[in-house]
Amino acid sequence: MPVNPDLEQQLREALRRVDPAEGFAERVQARIERERLRPQRPRPALYRWAPQALAAALLMAALGLYGWHAQRERQGLEARQQLLEALRVTGQKLDLAYRGVKDAARPATAGDAGA
Repeated sequence: MPVNPDLEQQLREALRRVDPAEGFAERVQARIERERLRPQRPRPALYRWAPQALAAALLMAALGLYGWHAQRERQGLEARQQLLEALRVTGQKLDLAYRGVKDAARPATAGDAGA
């Protein structure tokens, strides 16, 4: 990449020390004094209550999120209970059906004739 050989010299010239104009320090001091003596504008009411409103909104959001999470957890536990009950009933029905098929497949014996 070609580099301008005068770049360093140009930078030195552009960034060389320059003495401030006559009376610069006095003008700065006078402006500081004017700013200090100027009456301060009162802050708008919005700036006074905005932090409290923001804190209240964040608190409400946190409480809402907690409530939503607790509700979802309760729903999950209820669904788990329903699933376990459904599996228990299904197991009982399958066991009953298995016994019925097993009994039907067993050959009839002379004692079962009932005659």
